[in-house]
Amino acid sequence: MHSQSPLRHPRIPEQQSIGQTLPPVPVGIDTSNTSQLPPGAMPHGTRVQVQKYQVIVHNFIAEGGFAHVYLARIEGKSGYVVLKRVAVPDNERLRTVEKEIAFMRRLGDHKYITRYYASRIDPLPSGGFEALILMEYCPGGGVIDLMNRRLQQRLTEPEVLKIFNDVCEALAYMHYCNPPVLHRDLKVENILILSQDHYKLCDFGSAALSKGNYVPTNLQEIQKIEDDIQRHTTLQYRAPEMIDIYQRKPINEKGDIWALGVLLYKLCYYTTPFEEQGQLAILNARYSIPAQPRFSDGLKQLIVSLLQEHQTQRPNIYQVLKAVCKLRGVECPIRNVRF
Repeated sequence: MHSQSPLRHPRIPEQQSIGQTLPPVPVGIDTSNTSQLPPGAMPHGTRVQVQKYQVIVHNFIAEGGFAHVYLARIEGKSGYVVLKRVAVPDNERLRTVEKEIAFMRRLGDHKYITRYYASRIDPLPSGGFEALILMEYCPGGGVIDLMNRRLQQRLTEPEVLKIFNDVCEALAYMHYCNPPVLHRDLKVENILILSQDHYKLCDFGSAALSKGNYVPTNLQEIQKIEDDIQRHTTLQYRAPEMIDIYQRKPINEKGDIWALGVLLYKLCYYTTPFEEQGQLAILNARYSIPAQPRFSDGLKQLIVSLLQEHQTQRPNIYQVLKAVCKLRGVECPIRNVRF
């Protein structure tokens, strides 16, 4: 998806998930759009109860998929929170939203994952449900917006490594769960900025428990997995084993590791390695590393180690984080718990 703008520097192409229930949260206190609220949006000052919190809507900030996103305040507390209001048309979508909430509740205490506060799901008189999810507000906006502001003075290697470090620590927390939790939609669009030098991974609508080395045994299972991948992952970030399910390779943590490679490449070069090419290039891990901007050999070697066609040759999350910390000259904060 390339949206060319008339500017000399076109915006970075954004990667959209297919059928994603909830959008990544765009942030920023923008009251200018409150006069043109979309149909059904809650106006400024609306009060809603979400579990123990009395929430006051400040302003509408975005819509996407089945969701409206608001900036809000909690009665009696200072600062802002994000309120997601999701229309849930049927039971299948309800299970998806409940699963996302369960993952947010389980993971949201980590310093590099957006915090979850509370939620509620109510049946609607007209059928279907409405979900309200209250979560942390990241005032710095998204990393994709930062990159778009920095088209001429691009991210420096220390900045790239700090963003990537925070995402890797968040992912290590997920992969170290028992059983491991896969994010399955790692991308620049799903990283928010809490403050300068503090980044947070968000959007757990695609998260799933790892099935380890499970491989599908019949056509029905293959088609089920294929459908799941189409709905919950973003094409440009899919690993080779997700592009061709018929290879019957396990889809596990190593899919997230590949996505980290695409993410790191995009932070460096403002495009994905396979942006201009078809799925065949992903299948064969065929891409090139641009000469400009210049990055250290260590960083380029890290990209190459992540984008290995064969999943067994990709590092685990501990090895990735250890390599990042070595490049940054800091101590690795986690132990090699598994493998």
